[in-house]
Amino acid sequence: MNIGGVNLDDLELDNSDFIVPDVVPGRILNCDADIVAYNCAGNDDTAREEVVYNIEAEIKNKMQQVGADHYILHLTGTGSDKGKRHDVACVRQYQASRVGKPKPRQLEFARKYMATNLKAVVHMDQEADDGLAQTQQEYLDRGERNLCVLDSTDKDLRMVQGLHLCPDTGKIVDVQGYGGCWYDAEKSKTTGWGTSFFWHQLLMGDTADDIPGLPCFSRKLSIRHWPTAPLLEQERRLRELTMPSGKQCTPKQLDTARNKIDQIMAEFKMKPCGAASVVDYLSDCMNDHDAFCAVDIAYREYYGNEPFEFTDWRGKTYTRTYYQMLLEQAYLLWMRRVNDGRDVFNFLETCK
Repeated sequence: MNIGGVNLDDLELDNSDFIVPDVVPGRILNCDADIVAYNCAGNDDTAREEVVYNIEAEIKNKMQQVGADHYILHLTGTGSDKGKRHDVACVRQYQASRVGKPKPRQLEFARKYMATNLKAVVHMDQEADDGLAQTQQEYLDRGERNLCVLDSTDKDLRMVQGLHLCPDTGKIVDVQGYGGCWYDAEKSKTTGWGTSFFWHQLLMGDTADDIPGLPCFSRKLSIRHWPTAPLLEQERRLRELTMPSGKQCTPKQLDTARNKIDQIMAEFKMKPCGAASVVDYLSDCMNDHDAFCAVDIAYREYYGNEPFEFTDWRGKTYTRTYYQMLLEQAYLLWMRRVNDGRDVFNFLETCK
């Protein structure tokens, strides 16, 4: 075919990304309706009829992308206790940055439409994210891994096992076990799949939900994992007994090297638990046990082995241990496989 002087038959076009997959009988779209509501509510000028059209088109499109013949929608109910996360959060108020944040004018209508007309599951004792994780787990437990595809742009759900519709590529990803994480330098963020993402979040936190994670690595761990060039040079002098020129160190020069090492270590800045540093710190971990040990060490080194006095964001003071600080963050971050807040504690026990 020739159009405008161009022979289309001669062009090598890769249209693999545009292929609509075949419908898999019995496959369900496990959909984050909280996200759908925001995406489809439009702006202040959007009419309700347009919101309805947007919602139904969005769900239909997602079903086509994953080859599903039915769907389940999950909503976090207005007034939901969100799995008691607000009560458990002590270091920082849970989702504090969302208070008073402007929302689309038709957002509540979009949510009510899905709950009433599309039979969305409204979660009042946990978050929609937990419901998504539980639907996923139910299919896995039945040996029906291929029949459930989770759809959400919420990065927290990347730890959940099973099939996902990748928000970056629009293709299905099979998340199995620990998985892995990597640092995206262009976006200055950590991404990945599997329970690996949970361990990374335990250290770097989640700014979207005001979950702080661990503030920074202890001075001891910072020195061990990110030694500076001056420190390495002084240590080399003591180890090889030579100056940079190759000449033998004098006793005075060795004393100077020891003093400089003491000074550098005393003034060494603790490394913040940022995206890049956390990926670096956990890079040798190959499974949940490895990650648990590494994260446990980081918390213990930072807070210490002994109980300490702690004042929470409400102004309440009490005694805590490093492991209690770890458990708080884990409780807030974990996507529950069953509707029970203790699920994360059960998971941690299997990782020790």
